Amino acid sequence: MRLQVGKRPHTCSLKPITYHGIIETHGSAREQCVANIPQTIGNYRLEHELGRGATSQVWMGRHIFLHERAVAVKLLLSHDEESVLRFTREAELTSQLRHQHIIQIYDHATPTNSFPYTVMELVSGGSVRQRVEKDGKLPLREAITIFRQIGSALDYAHSRNIIHRDVSPGNILLDASGSRALLTDFGIARLPDQRHTSTDMIMGTPGFFSPEHARSATLVTSLSDLYGLGVILYFMLSGQLPWETPPQHPDYRFDAILPLGYHGVELPLEVEKIIRTMLAIDPQKRYPTASAAMEALDGAFARSGIVTDEQPLTLGEATAVRAINTAPSFQAIGLVESEVEQALAADLLREPFERSHARAEELRDPLVLARVLDQWSTSGRRREFRKQHLGRIVNLREVRSRNVYFYQLEVLLETRTEPKDVEEPDANAPDLPVQKEQNRWQVVLPPPSAFEDDPGRAEIIPGSERVIACPRCEGSGYELCPECKGSRRVLVSRPVATSDGGDGVALRRQQEGPGHVAASRQRAAGQPAHLNDAAASETTQVKQVLVPCTVCAGMGRLKCDRCHGEGRLVQRRAFEWSRRALKASSYDDLPHLDENQVRQEVELTKVYEERHMGGLKREWSAVPGLKGLIANVQKQLGTDTCVAMAAVTIMMVPYTEVRLDLGHDEVVIEGETEERRTDDRVHLVQIYGFENLVRVGSFAYDGSQKLLFFWSFLATIAMLLLLVALLLPIFL
Repeated sequence: MRLQVGKRPHTCSLKPITYHGIIETHGSAREQCVANIPQTIGNYRLEHELGRGATSQVWMGRHIFLHERAVAVKLLLSHDEESVLRFTREAELTSQLRHQHIIQIYDHATPTNSFPYTVMELVSGGSVRQRVEKDGKLPLREAITIFRQIGSALDYAHSRNIIHRDVSPGNILLDASGSRALLTDFGIARLPDQRHTSTDMIMGTPGFFSPEHARSATLVTSLSDLYGLGVILYFMLSGQLPWETPPQHPDYRFDAILPLGYHGVELPLEVEKIIRTMLAIDPQKRYPTASAAMEALDGAFARSGIVTDEQPLTLGEATAVRAINTAPSFQAIGLVESEVEQALAADLLREPFERSHARAEELRDPLVLARVLDQWSTSGRRREFRKQHLGRIVNLREVRSRNVYFYQLEVLLETRTEPKDVEEPDANAPDLPVQKEQNRWQVVLPPPSAFEDDPGRAEIIPGSERVIACPRCEGSGYELCPECKGSRRVLVSRPVATSDGGDGVALRRQQEGPGHVAASRQRAAGQPAHLNDAAASETTQVKQVLVPCTVCAGMGRLKCDRCHGEGRLVQRRAFEWSRRALKASSYDDLPHLDENQVRQEVELTKVYEERHMGGLKREWSAVPGLKGLIANVQKQLGTDTCVAMAAVTIMMVPYTEVRLDLGHDEVVIEGETEERRTDDRVHLVQIYGFENLVRVGSFAYDGSQKLLFFWSFLATIAMLLLLVALLLPIFL
């Protein structure tokens, strides 16, 4: 069933379905529709209806003159321009495809006085959907055979830049024997540069279209077809869709994939991982081709001892190891799987791995290695010192390939201090919601957006609020004035200058008082004696006077500084938080390989980039290159510090080690004289990067050429010195 859903509003045009067992109509409606169908279409007589959809019917037809020629005739019942255009495009696209597992188109026409029709191959075994609905889950071998055949058909269509966009069990037909599967219904297929697709439509069969289908029909790519193929494989093996709740309109949420064991299907865990990779939400994390997925499945079945009947159709011609300069014990080992592929398989970008795998398979061929080494002999700096035809004079012993990984771990550490009480006046008596007090680590903080240091701030713990009487003023809101102690008045002294005969309480300054000291200073300064005597006769009178307290303005009390006169305090618990960014890197430390030099000489390819909130992903610890980095981070964690955000980026360089010697007795190179070798030591050649850069040891350099260059250099110096000696007397 194909669904076309406009995001505004939700509309559904029912399936223009292929012709096997789709919708059977009954009663007068069907009889009326059949009555309108002509008995012949083109050169074909229509015998009986096979199936129908909302806009089309499929009939079995037989050639009028070639009576043994039975076909399927698809009639378009709708005559609107959009439907006719799509109907014609379906026939046109399908006719371009010549593949044993894609249904064949024999004829197509849009007559003005009848129904538009397409004549196609008749397949009488029904669809995969019908088969599963009737018999339940399929046997493993049959499911893998159908998967392999339809996968090869999709790879072929994708090689012609045609995207099917509706890969579903209803669009896979089986012949009468059930051994041949055919892909059909290219009604909504498109070319990548096609402009006819509506941008606001969701097109495809619900339950089998990809997450990008749900966003827009224009986002659908060949990887979307492979997603549908992965769902079909799961459907054939289990009889069910891979989710507990299938994606549904309007949000189309794609939940986690249920294990096959949930439906009683026991298969190796590696097979489960391969299916999850095909159903990755991110298209770039899926296998780039169906053949790549099938190759991974074949390897998983082989390692588990599971035999499938049919061998791969065309996964690339296997290269035989040729007996050219190879030791009897020569081993050509392909790409060795590492812990990275095992631990992070479902989240890795698949395209670089397919390239690396193809490279490793190519370098297993001794002839390819010979070409690579010969090219090194004749290119680059100091090539005049390199042994010529190196690829043809060495004796190969072992070839082994693997991927070298470079890791980067970014971490944002978050620290939250122990909560402390903070308080503020209960001004305006705000509403305080009653709720359970949270733990400090339960408090939601602003989410981090980048790996940057953040000084943070204080954060109140929800539910920790309480109202108390102010301890300082005991809830009164006021406290005694510290100056007048509540009496509202204070004594102040006011000095008054007067003579000795004056009344009142007088205090004569003593000889050592300030007046005496001042008089002495005046005399010392040469003041006249009569002035000094007059000053000495004066006295200062001091009176004690009660005045209003200026501190409290005569109130005898002050507003409490702690509660600001409210008499109540709101107490809360708060903590301080901050964030600190860390970055660390490492790489696979292989013997004999200078990883830092490799990083400078070749381009690193990104294969993994994942950001995780609230801790470190468990899968990361299974990668040896990340274990040390994670251990250093964990040393800094504690009750007050945790990981707020972490990100891992993994870059890759393909790497091949070739072990060889020069120990065979003689090598004859066409056009040159024989060369005898007696060196049977094992040497190492390193080939790395998709550029296939070569690094060799000193064995690959010609010693005689070096010696010749040395003597030539000395001879040149000698000639120059002789020339200088001859010319010097002339100029002097």
